[in-house]
Amino acid sequence: MKGPGFLGAALTAALLATATTPACADDAPTPEAGRKAYTSFCARCHGLNLVLSGGGAFDLRRFPADDKARFLHSVNKGLRAMPAWEGIAKPAQIEAIWRYLGSVNGWPPEVVAGAVEGADKAAGSSQAQ
Repeated sequence: MKGPGFLGAALTAALLATATTPACADDAPTPEAGRKAYTSFCARCHGLNLVLSGGGAFDLRRFPADDKARFLHSVNKGLRAMPAWEGIAKPAQIEAIWRYLGSVNGWPPEVVAGAVEGADKAAGSSQAQ
């Protein structure tokens, strides 16, 4: 027979195994989560400050605030030398990167946070950057 400590440990392990895991704070679409995702996925080509001097990647400091559909399409499907991130970066990470771009570029909060009509459809369209 096992001691009472074993029973408590077994119950704790069972509760932890069946508990639902809350969403990771890094998955929340905030500018800070976007900064982390940008650093992981984008900075190698676009630079830490949204531009890489001498690089061929798009200068994200010039990205238009009113063209989220184009952003989503470019990130999800890739464009020219840029790889497609769909299936690699989570949708919440991509949204967070959009919010990070907006915060760095000084876009109005309502533009950054606002939904874009047809953005899901645009992600699958053939729009170019």
